[in-house]
Amino acid sequence: MSGAGGSTARGVRASGGRGTAANPSVTAELRKLAHRLGVAPDRLDFLAGVPAEDLRALRAQAGEMLFRADKHFFVRIAALTRAVPSVIAAKLAELTLPPLLAARTTELLDPAKAVDMCSRLPDGYLADVAAALEPSRCTGVLGTIPPARAAAIARVLAGRKEWVVIGGFVSCMSWEAVVASVEQLNGEQLLRIAFVLEDLARLDDITQVLTDGQLDEMVRACAQGRLWAELATVVANLRPERAARLGERLRAIAGALEAARQAVAAGTFPAPALARLTGA
Repeated sequence: MSGAGGSTARGVRASGGRGTAANPSVTAELRKLAHRLGVAPDRLDFLAGVPAEDLRALRAQAGEMLFRADKHFFVRIAALTRAVPSVIAAKLAELTLPPLLAARTTELLDPAKAVDMCSRLPDGYLADVAAALEPSRCTGVLGTIPPARAAAIARVLAGRKEWVVIGGFVSCMSWEAVVASVEQLNGEQLLRIAFVLEDLARLDDITQVLTDGQLDEMVRACAQGRLWAELATVVANLRPERAARLGERLRAIAGALEAARQAVAAGTFPAPALARLTGA
């Protein structure tokens, strides 16, 4: 889905330079798979040689298996939820359902019922449920959550550093909800989310609505020696005019351009990415 301006970005990961520890696409997919399995990312280091597309397929298969294993139980809870008023169902869910069970039940509910229940639940509990949701199975719910509520939940998730969770929701949310959520995040948070974004084609549109302050925060996070791979992923998915604007911020921050050149020399930032930013 395109927002204002309509993105034509293809959604690609930047290639790592010499000295890069891993292919960025593989690293991003391993982080997503680790979240799906509920393990630390370093537990999956043995999969670093597997192509990103195979890891993506494995993640989908794992999610389906986890869902089907107890689907009969979730179906019964969903049936009970549909049978009572939303105000009662919401209170019962908050008091009795662990977030994982609530997430699986949500995936089986009518979107209107689920959104009505969400309006009656606290942000913290909804953030817990969001972390357990499979976005592809509840696009109807995520696509109709009011922007202000989506933004509040995004703020909680960002505070918990749930980058993969937020990155998975972006492709399912309305553009208005995406914009409202982006307004709650700083540049460093946005970079971390961008790296694991499920729909990279939205990066160009998202970058269009960022403030200069948010772009400056992105640049500073990189200049301090972090997140060059994340910045490369953003740059690889920007139109020339967006890349030029980010390049202007790179030149405006004292020492940032030199830090970028050093990162290229160290192999942590691809030379083509810097060339796109500087127009060289």
